[in-house]
Amino acid sequence: MRKSRRLAVALAASALAAAGGMSAALVASANVQATCDGSASAEEALVCQIDTQGIGGPSSITLVVTLESGDGQDNQSVEVRWQGFCAPNGSMSTTPITPPTNPPPQTPISTTAAASINVPLPFTDPRYCDISATAALYASLGGGIYTELTTGSYQMEMEYTPWPSPASEPLIRGYGGKCLDDKGNSPADRTEVILWTCDSADPAQGWTFTGGELVHDGTCANDRGDGGAGTKVIVWACDHAPDETWSHTGGDGEFVLGSRSHGLLCLDDPGYSTANRTQLIVYPCRNTSNQHWT
Repeated sequence: MRKSRRLAVALAASALAAAGGMSAALVASANVQATCDGSASAEEALVCQIDTQGIGGPSSITLVVTLESGDGQDNQSVEVRWQGFCAPNGSMSTTPITPPTNPPPQTPISTTAAASINVPLPFTDPRYCDISATAALYASLGGGIYTELTTGSYQMEMEYTPWPSPASEPLIRGYGGKCLDDKGNSPADRTEVILWTCDSADPAQGWTFTGGELVHDGTCANDRGDGGAGTKVIVWACDHAPDETWSHTGGDGEFVLGSRSHGLLCLDDPGYSTANRTQLIVYPCRNTSNQHWT
């Protein structure tokens, strides 16, 4: 089921600091994951902080800082710090994201020139990354000395570029030839996972099964609230929880839920439906055709 989309904010929690290296080139066609606002004055320095974000399938992550108002001089700069980790495809292990140097270098910034900092990822195609970041505004006093007691307001955006999409979306087919579909191609938590007429050009049907998760554009198919038999399936920000971790048995094509709270449960087309908009459920595994997915 088609609809245009732009993936926005996912998880929030907390985490902070480390130290940083910087470059200067704005990212084109990136998705905004999260933003924060900061300010500074001659009496008090405030830090702009983006709490921990879970980003599914990024090929790059960039922190873009825009100075909205400054002290009127061309001697301001920004210091950006981050920390986090990424997980590779096909594994539940994680590898830390390389932190910036300590202290991070000062990147020049003005109201006409934003600062763009590329975060080095440990893999070219991570399954997901968790990352937090902070930005602080400084002014140069000369001789390589900087002070946070400056004036201005600024914003930081955490942007990411997803893995390149194939020309045809990978389809997951079920009973009656209908396909797994993210209703309305929506990024919102609790969006229904439904059946829809298969269309390889429909981005709402672009699912991948990787690392035990059914992933659609950075969100995961989820047994809502680990509710057990009959619970309707939704999309949720990927967090590697048992209620969104599956195994796929190659012989009969069942997607078996990783959670064992309610026994073995499978991704199920209720009532052997072939109607578009039918919301999928989890149900005790019975090796029946309405639980077979290819």
